[in-house]
Amino acid sequence: MTASSSEPISVKTRKRSAVKAAKVQTADKVKATIHLSLEASQRLTVHAAMLGLDRSALVEQLIRENLKRFVVSDRGGQTDSPDAFPVAS
Repeated sequence: MTASSSEPISVKTRKRSAVKAAKVQTADKVKATIHLSLEASQRLTVHAAMLGLDRSALVEQLIRENLKRFVVSDRGGQTDSPDAFPVAS
C-alpha cells in the first residue's frame, strides 16, 4: 500500500516534559562554588555521612565553629539617606 500525496502522513510528536520552576533561594543562603582536592572532598563526604549531615551543613558547622577571628557588622543607620554616601562635587 503506497501513500498518495492526498493522504495525511502521521507524524509522531515528542511530548514535552513540564518545565520545573526555578528554586527561589532564601535570603539566608547563597550558592557558593569551591574547589577541593580529591582527598578533602572525600573526607568531607565521609565526615558528613558519619555525622548524619549533608556536605553543606557540615561546611556551615565548620565555618561557624572555626572561623571566628573576623566579624562583619553594619553599625550605620539608614542606607537610603542622602548623607549615607557623600558625593564630591
